[in-house]
Amino acid sequence: MDLDWLINECSDPYVLERLFYVERYAWLSLSPDMCAVVSLEGQFEDVNTHWEKSTGLSREQLQGSYLMEHIHFDDRERALADLQKLITSDIGSTTFSFRFMCGEDKHIRLNWNVIFSPDHNAYFCTVHDPSEVTDAERLAYRDVLTGLKNRLALEDDLPNLLTDAGEIDARLAVLFIDLDGFKEVNDNLGHKAGDTLLMRAARRMNYVVGQSGTTYRLGGDEFIVVLQRASDRGFIAGMAGQIVERLRSHYVIDGQRVATGASMGIATFPTDGKDMEGLLEAADRAMYKVKHDGKNNFAFSCDDKED
Repeated sequence: MDLDWLINECSDPYVLERLFYVERYAWLSLSPDMCAVVSLEGQFEDVNTHWEKSTGLSREQLQGSYLMEHIHFDDRERALADLQKLITSDIGSTTFSFRFMCGEDKHIRLNWNVIFSPDHNAYFCTVHDPSEVTDAERLAYRDVLTGLKNRLALEDDLPNLLTDAGEIDARLAVLFIDLDGFKEVNDNLGHKAGDTLLMRAARRMNYVVGQSGTTYRLGGDEFIVVLQRASDRGFIAGMAGQIVERLRSHYVIDGQRVATGASMGIATFPTDGKDMEGLLEAADRAMYKVKHDGKNNFAFSCDDKED
């Protein structure tokens, strides 16, 4: 079967509809994970049968319902914003987690890996329940594209790291990194090239951070580095400068030279915040200030004080 001809030349909409249906059915049926196809309006178009084991909701109960109905109220804004980024930011895939409402006020935290398909005009989602003590637990805390720890892992790790740092009166730094020029790579070379860029950028960050901290992919082209051994401001600035320098060195992707960069905001514990939310917000604000001031640099949070 000539799939290229079917997609680009075939004028029979019924044939194309059947092709996409068979493709989707095979993916849902063969996947060992919970899978779902969600429309642009946020409605579950189709799910496989694995949902009932973790959520207690059957395929029939989920189909036709809306994703928003199942997102815990406090998690809705962030989860829906992450979904919207797949369309507005031209990002190929993203990872996020939220508390999934199963009914009767029961909820479980699920980790979602999501790809937006323009051909199907829908989101394709694979979902992991980290409470299951299987290989799925390991996968649920890893970003499937880069192999880095993901947002769910950050939400588990960072509060514990802050508690440990507080007990020994230690300093900890959170670096919020956004890749500059990522959208242009996707626009000019396609999503495959964009994914390659994300994987290589992840390796570069890991190389610099080494044993001094942990690198997380927050979602899309956003990353977090947590430096547990943030002894002083000079050390943090030195590490940040190395990361920015590595990320703005050119890449060769599909035989083409690609130039990108990184904007980074830095928040420190306990100066800029004493909990995860406060630190992430402070680092995020500092990162956007860098973008506003010209990108390709780093800055400490506005209220950061010298030692």
